[in-house]
Amino acid sequence: MRWLLSILALLPLLAFAACGGGGGDDDDDGDATPTPEESEEPTAPPSVSDLAHAVVQIQALLHDEAVWWGSGTIITEDGLILTNAHVIDNRFDEYEELGIAITDETDAPPDLQFHGEVLAVDYSLDLAVVQITEEIDGGAVLEEFPFIPIGDSDDVEIGDELRILGYPGIGGQTITFTDGAVSGFTAERSVGSRAWIKTDATIAGGNSGGLAINADGEIIGVPTVVGSGAGEEAGYVDCRVLEDTNGDGFLDENDSCIPVGGFINGVRPVKLAEDLIAAAQAGEEYVSPYYEEEDIEATPSGGYDASDVELSNLVFSDGVTSDDQPEEVVFVFPSGPSRVCGFWEYEGMQDGMVWDALWYVDGELDEGGSIISDTWVGGESGSWWVCIIDEDVGLPDGLYELILQIESEPVGSDAIFVGDDREPIELDISNESSVEVCAAWVSPEGAQNWGFEDLGATVTIPPGEVAPVFLGSGTYDLLMYNCDGDTIIEDYGVEILEDSTYTVTDADIQ
Repeated sequence: MRWLLSILALLPLLAFAACGGGGGDDDDDGDATPTPEESEEPTAPPSVSDLAHAVVQIQALLHDEAVWWGSGTIITEDGLILTNAHVIDNRFDEYEELGIAITDETDAPPDLQFHGEVLAVDYSLDLAVVQITEEIDGGAVLEEFPFIPIGDSDDVEIGDELRILGYPGIGGQTITFTDGAVSGFTAERSVGSRAWIKTDATIAGGNSGGLAINADGEIIGVPTVVGSGAGEEAGYVDCRVLEDTNGDGFLDENDSCIPVGGFINGVRPVKLAEDLIAAAQAGEEYVSPYYEEEDIEATPSGGYDASDVELSNLVFSDGVTSDDQPEEVVFVFPSGPSRVCGFWEYEGMQDGMVWDALWYVDGELDEGGSIISDTWVGGESGSWWVCIIDEDVGLPDGLYELILQIESEPVGSDAIFVGDDREPIELDISNESSVEVCAAWVSPEGAQNWGFEDLGATVTIPPGEVAPVFLGSGTYDLLMYNCDGDTIIEDYGVEILEDSTYTVTDADIQ
């Protein structure tokens, strides 16, 4: 039994780098001075302990007590900090001041020494820039801070080393280091081809806003975990129902909650923070290109109501046009595509809603391609797209299923085959019964969900009529309803390997 949907994302040089020697003096015998290429020694990357001194803990202070915290990275010597928007979010007036705790010793808790001020924030990207403004007792800031230089997140590739530093808040109060590799990228309409860098390096709750660095010691992204607070009871660790863990065919409250940030780890590319950093340094107001400020307010009490959300017309393509349309709608992909993109239309959305685009490959959640707990900025209605990408070796063969969730509620899905052993075919549903077929699902065997209804909202199959459904060759499960919403056909494991006709007769009707 499957779950059935209703029908109907030039800065200062590295402060820590140890630079090698320069050119030598001319010898008395007239030997030429060595060229820079001959005399320059390799630049040694900074140690993890050196990098840690530029990672801070940001505390939301109420009556001088921390009500939650996250991490941040100092990116200029005068104390400019890059972090997540949700770490400093005060739209509910939940704190009075921001405290900045400095990493003096890596084996000791951070020392609360300064206050900070938010200079720029983008809630759709979950990024913010904070300035260290004064000492905790109100004195002037006189020191120069260790900082991390900005790297080029566009140069990051799958398999590259990635290191994470931050204050996770679980298992101790000292700074924590984890490492791993870049496991993939996620593309999204509002942001582009690199909305997220995915990694297998562990990112726990308080790591949010911290440091993601490359092998050269440059910041290439901001580790992002949804939720903040001083403990799980405060919403510190967010978890979501993402898989049918009890195997009953439904995604619901009976399934296990999977912590976001435990095995699904997202890094916002630092490239997306360029405009925020520039505005903060120039003393200018930052205006997000992704949403109107008044459209994203604090989450309503009790959360958003997703009951009016409707998604439709989910289709697949291997590319996106300049006006955000599919380059070509496809019903099967050949082996090794660089991307698989899903496009859909929507109504009833509200900016600020939390949404997920979950990619499953052969029934397994793809950690490198899914969008988890993103902030919606697409307005009430329109069209949207996301892509799962591997531009290096291409995506593997298999069944790709895209499940869309709004406020943790599944609202749409569909699936498509990838592989040279598949080909596009047409299935004609011929109704030779006395009952009108008002809805039909033809879903690949192995998909978790039936997906969107295949006939469309306005198409039915009266007795004696035929309607086409376009597929990739394979094995399918079929489900059909009459106009009263009653099941009339439920057929599993039907091989459809070439252009075919599926006939509905009165004898077949349940």
